[in-house]
Amino acid sequence: MVVVGALTVACAVFGPDWIVRHDLGAGGRSALSVGDRLRAVNDVRATLLQGLAAVVALGGVGLGAVMTLRQIRVHREGQFIDRFTKAIEQPSSDHVLMRMGGVYAMEQIADVAPHYRGHIAALLASYVRQQAPWPPSRPLPEVDVERRRYHGGLRDDIGGAMAALSRRAMILPGTGIELEKVDLRGADLAGQDLSRFCFADSNLDDALLTGCDLSETTFAGASLRNADLTGATLTGADFTGTELEDAAGVSADLMRPTLAVDHDTARTHGEAEPHP
Repeated sequence: MVVVGALTVACAVFGPDWIVRHDLGAGGRSALSVGDRLRAVNDVRATLLQGLAAVVALGGVGLGAVMTLRQIRVHREGQFIDRFTKAIEQPSSDHVLMRMGGVYAMEQIADVAPHYRGHIAALLASYVRQQAPWPPSRPLPEVDVERRRYHGGLRDDIGGAMAALSRRAMILPGTGIELEKVDLRGADLAGQDLSRFCFADSNLDDALLTGCDLSETTFAGASLRNADLTGATLTGADFTGTELEDAAGVSADLMRPTLAVDHDTARTHGEAEPHP
């Protein structure tokens, strides 16, 4: 700022005289009287000062615009934080409609605030793991009775969370969703994009997965008995140790059990042990 101020003063003091001399040329000094020359210098100085004043005014306007924009951003961020906090509180409600509202509110925030997307994806995945754990945290008959009350085999808030995750508004590129050890028995997930999801050690018996995108999805140690995967995309899916009894839409290679072969088995089926 000091340097800019010094340059401004130098331009205002020495600049007009130089400009007048330059415009008059070699014979200009004798062409004008001293009074005319001083008036010319003052006129140039006045013009320069007006121009500098306009520049300062524009700088002030620009600075004001920057400060206003910063205040708008701070205010908007405060609104996002407030909405995010309220959305997090809703899933802890005793009312299923409030919990569903929290799920959809988080999805809307992810749509308009990209920097919250990773956090929201992690929160929704954690919500599904906590609300539908496998094995269940309550007696299995009690859980089964509750499941039969809801369409699609899932409580409305859990189904809403799964649907929101499958729409992927909050999933960052190249990342997946961790849903290990969840109870999705009989879940209607038809047509959803579940690529790169991890269902390791989960129970998806009788689940409807027709037309799903299951590319690079992990089912290691999971159970998919009687599940329907007809028309699903299975490129790169991991079925290591998966129970696939009576599952539809799965190739015979995937349904073939993996045999653990140890040294004793290898000797039994291959190398003969030497006779004593």
